[in-house]
Amino acid sequence: MSEIRVPRGALIGAALLVGFTVTTIPLARHYEVGRLETAALVDAPESRMLVFTPLPGGEMLVSDEQGHQLTRLVVEGDTFAMTAVRALAMQQPLRDEASEYHLLVQRDAGGHLELADPETGRAVKLEGFGRASVDAFAGYLDRSHG
Repeated sequence: MSEIRVPRGALIGAALLVGFTVTTIPLARHYEVGRLETAALVDAPESRMLVFTPLPGGEMLVSDEQGHQLTRLVVEGDTFAMTAVRALAMQQPLRDEASEYHLLVQRDAGGHLELADPETGRAVKLEGFGRASVDAFAGYLDRSHG
């Protein structure tokens, strides 16, 4: 009968990976990393409605409610912003027929930035995705006040 031997380094690595996973999951849940949740979309001290229009080639046009073009999101460079918009758009019941998505960028009473969909009541807390992700949307609020 042959004996299977597993190198000690592989066993230690597997144990460390399991330990890391067991530690990370509760921390991610505690800090709501990447969590979609139903949130109250009213009473936000700062908010701005944005219209995201998908364009050929995967890009998106970003406009304000009055139809003024603010920017164009491109595949190379704006990946997080486009993914966040598409994740919320996927929750909409008529997503296949929609030619644009109306989403709120809002700062709650605690100063945390969210991207929210008034149609579904879903919101993404952007801080869980890092500073660059917050900055990708914070500029839209800052432009509306300055």
